Amino acid sequence: MTGHPRDVSVQNRKVWRAAQFAVGEFNQASTQEPFSYEIISVTSAKVQVVAGINYIMEVRLRRVCKRSRSDKCPDLKDVRCSFTVTEIPWQHKRFVYRRSCKSQKHYK
Repeated sequence: MTGHPRDVSVQNRKVWRAAQFAVGEFNQASTQEPFSYEIISVTSAKVQVVAGINYIMEVRLRRVCKRSRSDKCPDLKDVRCSFTVTEIPWQHKRFVYRRSCKSQKHYK
C-alpha cells in the first residue's frame, strides 16, 4: 500500500544498492578523515512507496583506515546507522533523505 513501509529481505539487491549508495555518500562527507566505512551487514530493511521509493535501512558499518600504515589511524570501531535513501527512478535521482549513526564498540 502506498505510504506504508513494508519489510523486505535484507538480502534484496535493491536494498544493498541503496545501502552502498548511502555509505558512499557518508564516506564522501568525511574525505579529510584518515578512515572510511564499509558495510558489515544490513540488519533490517523496509521499502516505502511515496513520490518515489524510500529504502529504510539499519546498517552496521566498520571503520577502516584509508592509510597503508595502521599505526597512524585512530582506534577502529563499528558504527550502527539508520539510512533512508529515496529513489525517483523516472527522474534518475537518488539521495540520502535521512542519516543517523551511533558508535558501537571498539576493537583492534
